[in-house]
Amino acid sequence: MAYVNPEPILEDVITEINEEAVSDYTRMDEVYFAFIDVLGFKKTFDDIRISKEEDMADKYRDVFNYYFELMGEAKFMERGKSTGCYAGQTSDSLYFYTDRSDFLVEFMKIFSHFNLYAMSKDVFFRGGIAKGNLYKKEKYQFYGNSVIYAYLMESVISKYPIIVVDEKTNEDMKKISEYESMIACEKGRYYIKPFKFLYEDVALDIVNPIKREIDVDKIKHNIENNRSLFEYDAKNYEKYVFLKKQLVACDNNNNSGIE
Repeated sequence: MAYVNPEPILEDVITEINEEAVSDYTRMDEVYFAFIDVLGFKKTFDDIRISKEEDMADKYRDVFNYYFELMGEAKFMERGKSTGCYAGQTSDSLYFYTDRSDFLVEFMKIFSHFNLYAMSKDVFFRGGIAKGNLYKKEKYQFYGNSVIYAYLMESVISKYPIIVVDEKTNEDMKKISEYESMIACEKGRYYIKPFKFLYEDVALDIVNPIKREIDVDKIKHNIENNRSLFEYDAKNYEKYVFLKKQLVACDNNNNSGIE
């Protein structure tokens, strides 16, 4: 009779998984994880004709390249190599993680500028930032509840093209003045103001002055164009109505001299 491997029992499987996790992955107990997704990426490519696909690809390539140019020039990224700080991309999603609150603030400033540039190119982002643990092998190989929570903040909680921050992260960060000036709260949810740096300069912690100019008129045009485009799509229409209201409020504050 041929030998048959015994069926593993649950305790054996759990032991094997735990041993592998301990030996191959390093646990970081308190990590801030940002998960940021392009709004309507799949629908955009499903709707366009093949003849225009390369133009669309160029647009996204330009936006993604600028993100990594900025992160590549960020001084805190160099300082964070030894402490576990990384920025990456998977498909149409960008991510960033760090265990330092000051690095997170610098990332938020870079993203706030980058997000304005993306909107001027008709690319809109939605995301979440959450605090939790992270098990890491290589910098780009990880899992943990910080990833899950950030993904849920993006996919379930964030109804609009904004970056939502969970309560644990907000509690840690609210004592930092730069953070407080970038954060708004609506219905108990904290989020990064999408137009915080539209009319005021942001000092980025970068090596070289590679910051691109922001075309405010193009941002306004793209928001209004998408609002009109999705007039009969209740789910997406509200997203651009929200942005338009935020933009009008920003314009009003700027014209009246209110900070």
